[in-house]
Amino acid sequence: MIKLFLIFSILTIGIDNYAQLYLSNGAKIRIDGGTSSSPVFVVLNSPPSTPIVTNGTGNGIIMEAEFNRLQFNLGTSTTAITVPYMTTASESLPLTLTPTASGSGSGNIRFSAVVPTSRATGFDNNNYKPSDVTNMSALPNIANNSSKTIDRFWIIDANGYTTKPAVTLSFTYVDAEWATNGGNSITESELKAQRFNNTVGINDWEGTTAFPPAGTINTTANTVSGVTVSSSNFFRSWTLNASSVPLPIELKEINAVCKNDFVLINWSTISESNNDFFTLEKSYDGINYTEIAQIDGNGTSTQINSYSYQDEKSQSEVYYRLKQTDFNGTVETFAPITINCFSNEDIISIQPNPNDGKFTLHGLKENNLIIISDLLGKIIYQEKAKAENMEVQLNEFSFGMYNVQIIDNDKSFVKKLIIE
Repeated sequence: MIKLFLIFSILTIGIDNYAQLYLSNGAKIRIDGGTSSSPVFVVLNSPPSTPIVTNGTGNGIIMEAEFNRLQFNLGTSTTAITVPYMTTASESLPLTLTPTASGSGSGNIRFSAVVPTSRATGFDNNNYKPSDVTNMSALPNIANNSSKTIDRFWIIDANGYTTKPAVTLSFTYVDAEWATNGGNSITESELKAQRFNNTVGINDWEGTTAFPPAGTINTTANTVSGVTVSSSNFFRSWTLNASSVPLPIELKEINAVCKNDFVLINWSTISESNNDFFTLEKSYDGINYTEIAQIDGNGTSTQINSYSYQDEKSQSEVYYRLKQTDFNGTVETFAPITINCFSNEDIISIQPNPNDGKFTLHGLKENNLIIISDLLGKIIYQEKAKAENMEVQLNEFSFGMYNVQIIDNDKSFVKKLIIE
């Protein structure tokens, strides 16, 4: 057992197999002076069931820069680790990592933190991000979400594993790092944990492997606990964020359907948070959009909500785009969908049908190509449409069934014609 009672600056220590780090009666370790090319470590090799023992109050480890690290050579062990993080102001904020499934390989877990040099100017997290964090954009339309983010990043870095362990995390925070501070506007009860997906080509707080804000807040104990992390979601950089901001709504689906007299646009949400209203926009070129409707949202909801809107039918390809606005004015724009009701056979009609060889084609577009052929494929009539409603005369042809093909660029369909 090793007992440390002094404050160390610029420290590199290796603690041998099965030894404990024992902190008692206000003992502090300060890990300092590390750089990206020369990090500073305290390393625990093959830690026992209780790697760090603290006795009394005021004990902790100060490591408030990315390359000042505490390393546990955990390997395949499922030993729970409580790291006695401490701020330079001697505020205690322990973090607990509990493996729920062991990793494979001789891996280790490295802990450190990234904080502003001054709390008075520390609200903008873009000024002191960890090296792997490229942005503070919780949503595509929020360039900097720092005002809703605690003034601290935790580094929890699993290294050397073939498969990383699955873990549960419990964070402790200090009030001075979330309260109104040069720009923060956080509701404490909304704080949850988020991780940054630093996979090449992703680099955001969501990622293809979704990880919504997680954990249970206890504002009395200043903890966010029960943060369940799978092996695939075990990334190194973490923070606490106001959960209402990153995901104003979770869109389940949006689609458009051609009906007889209109286009029906449907969408639904799995959950909503502070959702004021939706804006539905329409475009004929996919570039220039016009607002066609505004529909009230359901505020905050954890159940599925469905919405719909009827739009007039167009005889060309149409783009629909949905926007969502929350109560504080934040807007999220979703990817557009397209529909071409001309591909629906109900748009073109033959009247009368059956007929005596004289009939009218309704619902055409100018320059549509009309091809009429018998059932053997012989073309008996071919012409471009000159009007929306076009009269055709085939009096000289025999009674029977014919195919009327309508071609619009690369789209076509066939209607049946009966001459009696």
